[in-house]
Amino acid sequence: GDEPIIHQIIHLFIFVVKVQHPKNRIMSFPKSHPGLRIGRCDSELQCEMFLDFACPYSRKLFRTVTNKSLLSKYDEKICFVFHNVIQPWHHQSLWLHETSYAVKMIKPSSQLAFWEKLFDEAPSYYDSEVFALSRGEFYEKMAVLAADACCDDANEKDSFKKQVLQWLIPPKQPGGNYPEAGKVLGSSPDDDENALFPFTLQTVKFHRKRGVHVTPTVFFNGIEQGNISSSWSTDQWKEFLDGTI
Repeated sequence: GDEPIIHQIIHLFIFVVKVQHPKNRIMSFPKSHPGLRIGRCDSELQCEMFLDFACPYSRKLFRTVTNKSLLSKYDEKICFVFHNVIQPWHHQSLWLHETSYAVKMIKPSSQLAFWEKLFDEAPSYYDSEVFALSRGEFYEKMAVLAADACCDDANEKDSFKKQVLQWLIPPKQPGGNYPEAGKVLGSSPDDDENALFPFTLQTVKFHRKRGVHVTPTVFFNGIEQGNISSSWSTDQWKEFLDGTI
């Protein structure tokens, strides 16, 4: 009369799933994808670049690919996707990427402007330059940078800076003010981390699943292009992209 062992296992599994995944956190991914897409986003031709803001080689590749002389030739034919890669050996890497997530949530139309601004000024935020800064101090600098990149009017900049900090500062910490839009991502005002934490989880899981370790790493239509280097010139990129179309 005992319940078969397989049924016991199934019931235990269902119990564990219910405990680990409350109804408001049933999804294992945010409803929005982190990262930046430019060009023809419905194209079957997709060039993916996995980049870290704290990586000088990522900076070099990004600035080459987004140069107008190259981008204007292909942006109506190819979808260019820039994926965030948080590299733990750069302690500030997480905070840099979090700021790009905040910009995406507040003003998606300014994503490219922010990525360009951040990569332009990235050397000011490399390891040796920010070693003595606290997390809060770094967030303050990032919020100012984001406001400068995304806004023109002084009043708008001040408002935008406050919104960025709202996303960056954990709600339980001094100055924390949870943004209600964070619930779309699956975060909560009761979390110990900031409202962007689900983006961070997704970013790390995504590049691990794709087997990406070093930055930059480039894929075209899902296949890694190991021959592409950050040292590639505009002409080398044009030769490669011409071959894809």
